[in-house]
Amino acid sequence: ETDSFCFLELNPRLQVEHPVTEAITGVNMPATQLHIAMGIPLYNIPDIRRFYGMDPTQNSKIDFFAVDYPPITSHCCASRITAENPDEGFKPTSGKIHSVRFQSSGDCWGYFSCGLKGAIHEFADSQFGHIFAKGPNREAARKSLRFALMNLDIQGDIRHPVDYLVDLIETKEYRENTIDTMWLDGLIASKAITPSLGVNEVVFYAAVFRAFDMAKSRTQEAIQSMQKGQLVLLGKNDTDALTSFHLDITFG
Repeated sequence: ETDSFCFLELNPRLQVEHPVTEAITGVNMPATQLHIAMGIPLYNIPDIRRFYGMDPTQNSKIDFFAVDYPPITSHCCASRITAENPDEGFKPTSGKIHSVRFQSSGDCWGYFSCGLKGAIHEFADSQFGHIFAKGPNREAARKSLRFALMNLDIQGDIRHPVDYLVDLIETKEYRENTIDTMWLDGLIASKAITPSLGVNEVVFYAAVFRAFDMAKSRTQEAIQSMQKGQLVLLGKNDTDALTSFHLDITFG
């Protein structure tokens, strides 16, 4: 009719964000796909009927082009958990993961593909977790997601952007939902979000690092002496030098 060629790209698979759809519709997406593959009509699937306000125990036909579903009464926010370093433009990292501690609740739940004594391979996808938070509106869902991220603990050799995400969803633009597709790129380029470490924390970690480095150096000296056959009995001053450190930390 228009003498033009049109192309429509189809992506008939579930995205990793499909729990967002499930949270606001109550429809089990994987189960619905299986029902369709088995030849069951959409109007016979209980979750679909329930979503359209129909009796899920009945099998009356639904004209999906004529009947609209009830208004959505909930909101869902999601956050991907990746092995990426936000301080280096979200560069992927790899290494062991010693533990992942997260407690799901009724309004917030998470999925993780790597747990105790797991690892992220350097050639693997950097995402290993996903957190979803539901609420009666966007602000409630946002607060629930922030609380969940603050209570997520990941220990291991990798870097992750959890702290960055906590600060990200507290920005004025995110809270007021005035963001666009270039917003995040601009934040990353300008380094507008930086690690929120207090002065005391910075001093503490610097002192621990310096003490560890000194203990490592003194231990290596003792090992080298023994390898040369210079076995010397350690006195109190020597042992104290491996357990007590006097450091000067300069910071501004």
